[in-house]
Amino acid sequence: MISEKWLSLLSYLQRQTHVFAPKKELLEQLNSKFTFLKSQFSNVNHGNDPRYLDWIEHETFSAVLSDVMREQTFTKNELCNAFDLLNSAQLCQLALSVINNHQQLLATDEFEIKRGIALQQLGENQQAEQAFSAAISFNPDNHMGLFYLGYSQICCGDMEKAAVYFKACIDKAPGFAGGYQNLAGCYYQEQEFEQAAECCEQAYAIDPTIPASYMTAVSSYLALCKLEDADRWLQRAASQQIETVELLRLAGIWAHQSGKQQQAIVELSRYLEVKREDFDVLAIRAQALAADKQWKPLITDLKRLLELDPFDRCNLEQMFLASYHTEQWDQAEQVMAELSKLSDHYKHTYRNQIDEIRKQQAIFVSVTA
Repeated sequence: MISEKWLSLLSYLQRQTHVFAPKKELLEQLNSKFTFLKSQFSNVNHGNDPRYLDWIEHETFSAVLSDVMREQTFTKNELCNAFDLLNSAQLCQLALSVINNHQQLLATDEFEIKRGIALQQLGENQQAEQAFSAAISFNPDNHMGLFYLGYSQICCGDMEKAAVYFKACIDKAPGFAGGYQNLAGCYYQEQEFEQAAECCEQAYAIDPTIPASYMTAVSSYLALCKLEDADRWLQRAASQQIETVELLRLAGIWAHQSGKQQQAIVELSRYLEVKREDFDVLAIRAQALAADKQWKPLITDLKRLLELDPFDRCNLEQMFLASYHTEQWDQAEQVMAELSKLSDHYKHTYRNQIDEIRKQQAIFVSVTA
């Protein structure tokens, strides 16, 4: 039996368009196709693997709905709703099939753009570019063709060429925020942070609800060490109720660079709850903990970081200080032994702390004796 999530998707698809057939009839078709495909591709090694079953269900849904939707009569609005929904659900082949079967409802340039979007999602970037170019040849004023051509170049890693397309897109449609935002991303990747921030300002003026504008702007201003401007964008995000995991990271970095270590620790900790394996952010939180003299939680972070690189001088030095301040004398001594292998200057820099450690260890030995 096909799982409930596919039936829920089918119900939602029909609400966005119209009812294709009685529910019982569609359910019978889906379950029959699912049983057939499962028997055809069954293998004792993966027959009950959830990923394998999900693939079978994906193929089942695509095959049945392709046949069902081919026989439907859609309005243009229904067709566009169906395409957008299927594409967002990663049913790109089905989305492509639907517009191919109802091409007559769309203007030629609009059809080519939708075809290109589906092909791009399927990883057929060269064919997608051809479709977007065809759209522009049919309608030179279609700025979305230029926009998606720019995105294709981003996928290929050619930021310079992508920027050319996004600039052309903006020239055609100066009120299209997406053109400015993607151009900002190109500038940021090329480390042209001033231009990136300027494009974000233009995108924000048109549409203040695009999360990427906030992330690119804050990142650009942090790179430029313009902390007030970065904070202004963080405040904007809060006022617009824009919340993303990436903004948590950026807010934490901003707080750390601004000397607000407790705030940095809170923001970075929230981020690390989601992205636990981001060691770069873990290292920044460790710096904030050290600056705020929160020695116990610092030790926890440093242990993870030193597992990654046992010879990192900065982390070893912080581990020595954290161990010293939490009176873990044996651990402090062991860490200093590792530091001394790297350089003699640590023994001179921390002479007083080493003397105190030896004194405390002597007291302990005297008491236990």
